[in-house]
Amino acid sequence: MRIPTDVLAALSGRTRTDGHRLVLVGSRLAPTLYRRVNEVLEAVGGRWTKTEGAHLFPVPAAEALAPVLATGEVVTLGEKRTLAQYFPTPEAVVDQLIALAALQPGMTVLEPSAGSGAIATAVAALGAIVDCIERDPGHATVLAGTRVARRVQVTDFLTTPAEPRFDRVLMNPPFTRGTDMAHVTHALRFLKPNGLLVSVMSWTVTEQSDSTTAFRKLVERRGGLVEALPARAFAQSGTIVDTVIVTIPATRPADARPTVWPARDIPTRNAEEPGRPADIAADIVADLRKAVAAFEEVAAGLTKPAPTTVPGDIEGI
Repeated sequence: MRIPTDVLAALSGRTRTDGHRLVLVGSRLAPTLYRRVNEVLEAVGGRWTKTEGAHLFPVPAAEALAPVLATGEVVTLGEKRTLAQYFPTPEAVVDQLIALAALQPGMTVLEPSAGSGAIATAVAALGAIVDCIERDPGHATVLAGTRVARRVQVTDFLTTPAEPRFDRVLMNPPFTRGTDMAHVTHALRFLKPNGLLVSVMSWTVTEQSDSTTAFRKLVERRGGLVEALPARAFAQSGTIVDTVIVTIPATRPADARPTVWPARDIPTRNAEEPGRPADIAADIVADLRKAVAAFEEVAAGLTKPAPTTVPGDIEGI
């Protein structure tokens, strides 16, 4: 958004930076003006901390504020969610990720592209030690403020050097143009040899195409599991895209079974339980009898002599 003149004036003339700290100086801002200034500061990663009496940034505050002052524009957190197709993971999906991951207290867990940490928050509540990576300073600041993560790294996950030191990776990566496959492939490099990755992914990965061939082979080679999520699983987050959960071990288990890819099946009505063979046979016989009776009725009509028309029988004569 284009920053209003009074907000830009406050940011340029009423702020003082010191490392990762930014302090508003001078007389107290009017509440409405402060809210709009705070919105800009949050958009570039600033988080008000009462104990510090300042906005704290994950990067040097002057560095975060410089593009705002230079351009007079900022992308707010709301705009970022729309532009980046940011869809927080619903609680039901988080629960399913955690169940498939078989988490234990004390495990080290990585959440890449963590957003505001829906997955990390639930994982930490179970006693796991969570590290997060998030490229957007605004989302990273929100996540750091929850204090659920041991470490929040502000960077693009795909450019982060891999360190195979995590027991689990739980994630909901971006989907656009197959990005989820790139994210999951890179995330596997962060697992210990006995580790496990569990990720939400687009339904696209289940379909055979030139763009999915390599990834599908990777999942099958590792003995991965693929489970379809219910339709509209992310509706509350603002999207109805079809999704799956893919579980991939760092090393193929000795007892791994062949990967089964779910088929897209949208029933037109509720499926019914199949009946007993005898009942099915009886239904078939009944249908055949109805069909025979209908054919006999038609045949009888065809063999009757055509009626003779008499002038007096014709209506109107």
